[in-house]
Amino acid sequence: MSSDTAIDIASVRGIYGATLAGTLVGAFLSGIVFVQLYLYIRVYPRDPRSIKTMVGLIWLLDFLHTCFIAVGSWKDLIERYGDWPYHDRISWSVGVSVALTALVTFLVQCFFVYRIYKISVGNKMLTIPMVILALFRLVSAAVTSAEMVRLASYSTFIKKYGFLLTTGLCPAVTLDIMITVAMTFYLRRNKSDFSTLNDIIDTLIVYTVQTGMLTSCITIAVMACWLSMPHYLIFLGLHFTIPKLYANSFLAMLNSRVTLVESSHSTSNVANRRRPIMLSKFNKDPQDRWARARSASVSKALEISVQMTVDHDISPGEARSRADCYELSEEETDRSEEPKALSTPV
Repeated sequence: MSSDTAIDIASVRGIYGATLAGTLVGAFLSGIVFVQLYLYIRVYPRDPRSIKTMVGLIWLLDFLHTCFIAVGSWKDLIERYGDWPYHDRISWSVGVSVALTALVTFLVQCFFVYRIYKISVGNKMLTIPMVILALFRLVSAAVTSAEMVRLASYSTFIKKYGFLLTTGLCPAVTLDIMITVAMTFYLRRNKSDFSTLNDIIDTLIVYTVQTGMLTSCITIAVMACWLSMPHYLIFLGLHFTIPKLYANSFLAMLNSRVTLVESSHSTSNVANRRRPIMLSKFNKDPQDRWARARSASVSKALEISVQMTVDHDISPGEARSRADCYELSEEETDRSEEPKALSTPV
């Protein structure tokens, strides 16, 4: 009896420990998404409506995903606590979370594919296969989610439709790598002789590689755990963090524009320099705000310097003589402006 209990406890640790850790990490990353959403609303109120709609949609899907994985952990760890045969059941909320993960991934990847389409000046031979991969990943994940909800059993799902999860994750990794390579290639082609522009492009390249490698590594880790340990839910705990990483990478890219604009204004004559196509559409408002602020500060500094020069260049005696002349001129002006009396016959 004690050995069976030990086996059951070990199974619970291996199965639900990973999902609980994934839920906690996912909730933390979802909080970061909310902070980035707040920053986006404050800094970019004049973004195009399409971008605002996509930001709101991604945040909503991420929030729903957090709610569903929290419900799944509650059912597994609280409602069914002590019911050891229940560990094979798939909660409906977990199945729905798989579809939400695929939807967030699809939206973010399509956004980056669109940026590649813009900076590559409409290279359809490159972007159309990317869109096909994104659609294939979305459809595969939708079927996976539907079968998980319908079967409601991990063992049955692994036997019948285990290949669906693999076929859904492989295109995601492939597309992440393609996006990273394509963005890096076309950004490097935009380099010029201007050091400021090159600094911005280098920053974008580093950011693209970091985010692309992060999402790719997590997805590869999910596949490795799924193929090697399908009956343990380590793959599912890692899978809970995937949409959070995509949402954060998307919002971080949008929020980094103001930082890039600040760096571009750190040297003179930046307004006349050519900017990357990737940021040209979205940098109008921050650039205008910074240009107005800089011109206002420069004019104020010039005004103060002129006033200080006048105060120090005129000697006291000369200032008094000029003041007397000014008062006399004012008196003469007042006399000349007085209305003359009209002589009327009595």
